[in-house]
Amino acid sequence: MKKPLLFVIVLGILLLFSISLAEPAISFTPEHPRLGDYVDVTVTPDRENPQSITWALSTPEKAVFSGKETDHYTASFRPREEAEYTLTVTVSYGKKDTETASVTIPVSGVAPVQEGPDVVYSQKDGWWHDKVYSSKYHRSVEKAGCALFALSHALQRIGYEGEDVLPDRLAEKYRYCYVEGRGTANEILTGNAAEAWGFTTAANLIESEAGLQTCFALGDIFTFSIVNGHIAFADSLSEDGTKVHVVDSAPGATYERIKNAVPYYLDENGTFVEAKTPEDLPGIRWFFETGEYGGMAYWLDLSYCAKRGMRMIRPRWLAIGTDDGDMPVEMVDVGAVTCQIKMNGEPQLVRTSQLIWITTDEMKVARITKKNTPLNDDAGKRVPGVRLLNPGAMVAVLGSQDQQNLYVFYKGNFGYISKANAELLDVDEADYPTGLISVNGKTKGTVQVEPRTEPGGNGQAFYKWIVGTQVSVLEEKGDYDYVEGAGVRGWIKNTQITLDGAADPE
Repeated sequence: MKKPLLFVIVLGILLLFSISLAEPAISFTPEHPRLGDYVDVTVTPDRENPQSITWALSTPEKAVFSGKETDHYTASFRPREEAEYTLTVTVSYGKKDTETASVTIPVSGVAPVQEGPDVVYSQKDGWWHDKVYSSKYHRSVEKAGCALFALSHALQRIGYEGEDVLPDRLAEKYRYCYVEGRGTANEILTGNAAEAWGFTTAANLIESEAGLQTCFALGDIFTFSIVNGHIAFADSLSEDGTKVHVVDSAPGATYERIKNAVPYYLDENGTFVEAKTPEDLPGIRWFFETGEYGGMAYWLDLSYCAKRGMRMIRPRWLAIGTDDGDMPVEMVDVGAVTCQIKMNGEPQLVRTSQLIWITTDEMKVARITKKNTPLNDDAGKRVPGVRLLNPGAMVAVLGSQDQQNLYVFYKGNFGYISKANAELLDVDEADYPTGLISVNGKTKGTVQVEPRTEPGGNGQAFYKWIVGTQVSVLEEKGDYDYVEGAGVRGWIKNTQITLDGAADPE
């Protein structure tokens, strides 16, 4: 009896000794991390059924982080200094039953700044913790900068490069857009950024599926309130037109607050798969310093995005060819023969055929044919500040919302007009006589001339040209000329035009 008992005791001692020597295995990548790199760590417990893990990080000079128990055995961090880091993990199997392991992670060198047309920023990775957004309210870019990350994503996808488009630099430039209790006033941020960076936006949100489909087809991108209190970025529509591709700097906030929707990822076989938790998104990181998920790209239903309303960011849509290449320009007034544009801020009259519609291969212009035609937004409401259009007014056609409506540009505004209220015109490359609107031969002053819808006295007067306005003469009928200029076509007496080359009497 003594030998079996002794055997059991020895076996127990050996078992306890082996357990005391056991420890979790820690692996990390990259093998030689630099300041700013994402360091991904995987902990493999030595035994089955672990209950939790605790993460801690330090350098020889200080404790960087000491956390609470969690169930994340794979995690990441971004080193913010060159140092020899010690990562310590404690795996718990039950009360007073733990295993601890440490690994040294030497960090040297500096990683390149994260930027480019495919960058996806992680707002909650710890890197942005000390980047100030609002010093008055003690808000960091990490805490309150989601709209800045969305704008940075947008600018870099448009093609801007350099430090000025990084989220922390945008925070310095637009810190006045922060509103305590609300976060960033995104409409102010986007509007001011449009002036600084040369893209187009609008005061109204796009709130219909058809409107979003039209805009995405033109190459528009968006920032939007993906959930209450959180702004994300969207850059494209799925091939079937049902899903929006979203870039989210803080998906944890989205998952906490989203209602009546679930993010998707695109499987290898091309089908959309619901990601009911952040962990379902392939490749997502979880950062032990912040306890938050990293930035991620995924898909949302178009219907959900439309209900939230999306803020348009339209890259340059119009250019003109020059000896130095295509130069972006702004349209002021449109015509089928000539257009008034601004190039480098200076007004110019150019042939419409010289212009390049960047967002579409087919250049079209439309002339309004029905009185009191409204310019509506995608929800069918009048665009604020735009008067009803009358026959003769001309618009640039960028696309179609549906079979009934055209998507157009008119005097600085984008919106929809009824196809039934307009005549589509091809860009006209013919050479027409040109001249200036005049009264008694005078082409200077403030006197106005009213073009009409028909030659003679029966046509409706619908506009006023100031003398000196440049026009092209498209047709002659008796004493009247059909002319185009300043975004309008109409009939005037031929005595109200001074053709180019004619003298302007004193």
